[in-house]
Amino acid sequence: MTTITARLSPIVGPRDLDAITQLHTAAASHFAYDASRLERQWTVLSGDDDHVQVWAIAWPPGSSTGWHDHGTADGAFRVVQGTLREHVWIGYDAASDLPVGRGRHFTDSHVHDVRNETSQWAVSVHAYHPVLQSMTRYEVRDGQLVISGRDEEGSAW
Repeated sequence: MTTITARLSPIVGPRDLDAITQLHTAAASHFAYDASRLERQWTVLSGDDDHVQVWAIAWPPGSSTGWHDHGTADGAFRVVQGTLREHVWIGYDAASDLPVGRGRHFTDSHVHDVRNETSQWAVSVHAYHPVLQSMTRYEVRDGQLVISGRDEEGSAW
């Protein structure tokens, strides 16, 4: 697997993270996931101390992150294989399809649920600044988004 490491200033914004995902698409497209394991799989492609972390994630058909934020991290992701659907909470569920080459960048206040609603595997590349250390989990109850838990670094994202 090819690893790309870039020296970055500690001030990185969501648009910078979008550019970083573009730089890592080739490495992410070669992510050797195990298609016999019908669960999301991921690997770290690059990490720069506490500044930026880049992951490749493989998505089996029907998989989902569930509603979550990214703690204090801004982020970006880009699809390199298949199609993902991002559900964004803006007071209600707003969804958009993201085919190969499309992606999204966001600030730390972004709450979403990324899903593979197709019958084919998908792969995406994700960049976070600072390094992802926590995520708040949510669920929709009576038309409202409510906190259901928190994942800390080292837990199974």
